[in-house]
Amino acid sequence: MGDGRRRLLRNLWASLAVLATVAVIGIGLPAINALLPAARPVSASEAYVVAAGVSLRPPVGARVDVSRTAPGPHEGAVLLLLGSVRYAVVITPYRGTLRGAAARLRAKIELIRGAHVVGGETSVATAQGVAGRAGTYESPNRLGRYAVFVADGLAVEVTAAGPMPDFRAALPAVLDSTRSLSFRSAS
Repeated sequence: MGDGRRRLLRNLWASLAVLATVAVIGIGLPAINALLPAARPVSASEAYVVAAGVSLRPPVGARVDVSRTAPGPHEGAVLLLLGSVRYAVVITPYRGTLRGAAARLRAKIELIRGAHVVGGETSVATAQGVAGRAGTYESPNRLGRYAVFVADGLAVEVTAAGPMPDFRAALPAVLDSTRSLSFRSAS
């Protein structure tokens, strides 16, 4: 009977060790993760690869929100924060026209509660020469700018929005960053 009792105690200790490990993984790691900030500094001096071979130079002082950034080989997104201004770049496979991509982005913006596109669109281009369309949108107490580019079977949607004074102050840096968009092989 002594052997059986020892085996039972050994199994009990092993089970408690497994339970403690699961508790650390299930409770401890999420708690540690919650303590870490989602926004991390990003270098403005180096190209930041978003996804699918598309990169850009982030504005000086930008932070990347790692909880809302999803790089990928064929599509992806990055959310950059400039104070209270949110600057997002979303890349998706796309075989349509620039006009169609612009209409698609305007429709997405109009789906945001209280947001609406204002004024007309203008032609824009990256420093690499990729043509795009850009416009402005607003929502209560916020102003925004959007741009869309189509190249290499991709649509690159750029949006930036924030409280009006902060947005106006950040806009030149956002526009410079948007112009820095680079495609692996521009078309």
